[in-house]
Amino acid sequence: MFRLRQRMVEEFTAWAVARAIVPGGAAGTEWRDRIEILLQCRADALDRADPTRWRSGDVHALFMDYVAPRQVDAWGLAERGLESVRDYLRFLDDTDRLHPGSARPAALFKELDRLEAKYPAAMADTDRWGLAKRIFTAMLRDGVRPDGDPAEVDAWAARFSARGPEERREVLGRMMEEQQGYATGTVLVNDGQVAMVSGGRKPVKHLIWPDLPCDCGCTAPVRFAPVTLPDDAALAKAVSTDGAALLHDLATLAGWVGSGGRAVDDRGEIRKADRPALLTALGRPVTKAGEPLLTTLWQMGIEFDVVQLRRTRVVPGRGADLVGAALAGTAPVRETLELWADLAEVLIHPVTPMHSEKGTEHLRSWLDPWTPLFLDLLHSAGGPGDLEALTDRLLDEQAGRLPGGDPELFAGIAGTAVRNILATLARHGAVAVTGVTEDPERAAVAAAYGTALWAMWPQPGLTVELTDLGRYLVHRRHLSEGTASIDSAAAGP
Repeated sequence: MFRLRQRMVEEFTAWAVARAIVPGGAAGTEWRDRIEILLQCRADALDRADPTRWRSGDVHALFMDYVAPRQVDAWGLAERGLESVRDYLRFLDDTDRLHPGSARPAALFKELDRLEAKYPAAMADTDRWGLAKRIFTAMLRDGVRPDGDPAEVDAWAARFSARGPEERREVLGRMMEEQQGYATGTVLVNDGQVAMVSGGRKPVKHLIWPDLPCDCGCTAPVRFAPVTLPDDAALAKAVSTDGAALLHDLATLAGWVGSGGRAVDDRGEIRKADRPALLTALGRPVTKAGEPLLTTLWQMGIEFDVVQLRRTRVVPGRGADLVGAALAGTAPVRETLELWADLAEVLIHPVTPMHSEKGTEHLRSWLDPWTPLFLDLLHSAGGPGDLEALTDRLLDEQAGRLPGGDPELFAGIAGTAVRNILATLARHGAVAVTGVTEDPERAAVAAAYGTALWAMWPQPGLTVELTDLGRYLVHRRHLSEGTASIDSAAAGP
């Protein structure tokens, strides 16, 4: 829920400035950075993605289980971390943005009170520090910022990896005895995370963090040739027609909520009694199979501010107007394309379910890069391709990403995940799939689950290709990575 976190920080900042809580100048920048890093810690490390939902124990877990042992004090976290979260909770309470599934504000403030003495001491207790905090603290002492130039960070990690056991002990302390391999292992650093690789494993980043491209030299960096696309105005027009299915769903959700809003359940979700009416409004069968579809649409609606939770009610958000304008063709061209592409990125990298099962985060992380890799492969094909053959080629070329034990099982999981996401992208207008053998009974079952017949029951002979919007999406990502250039037929407004 990255976008929701960004909005909450912006609204919180405006609220705090109006009350003279935020100081001016550099101190104000550090203040904002501090709350951003704390909310990010909750999302990434504690699986608390929703920045408005604070349950009993969340405050303690944030500061004592994560920040104290793992986070360097680069944002005034030791001195002002508790104060920042206290102000943020006051903001949520004052503006009715506190999630209905949250603990009472008084209970959360008591948790903060109990940490006043324990937390600063825990931040300074080196015996509590984990690997990342030890490495990053040493890095900062040497004048290298962990969030600075990646080449400098990697060079520091290489120098540390060349140290002997006694030199390492100055940084690693008790971990030298507690963790086998820390005396000789290779340190790798990636985006605020640290890994120590030992025991004969290859010290390459993409084997530790599967969403990274290969960095071991086994493949040459891919660079994509320039592509000519329709101008932005034509692409925006395609959004209102070929790429409008998800936008229509979001507009339907906003219309169903209505200007007066609706009550939600105690988990901040659609009440059970209201779900049949919303499924009917969306043109979907009223079955239990449709509930995951509603959950996904609800989360996307909140993420893109189409709807907002206000304690026990949901009301339309500012994003509802942009969705309506994009469908009508009256939104600014650039905003239409950015909305469509941002929605597509969430389809490719689905929002983590609010009530996801514990232990599934590693599987979700492992699955994350497969669809982008498939889209790259489809793009490089330069035209329509056989879906089954392209999937097999992807699995062959990326065999190194398949875990040991039962590669065939994981290959099947990856293939299924790619097909299901391709089905959502087909609805969104990014890909076109042809050659489907019709089966009305099975198609109805697949539709009830929010997917396509061919995604649930694979068929031979299917052809898949990128649409103009799909090619725009792929090149948009490659442009941000510096691996492609793009030519437009004409400059859009």
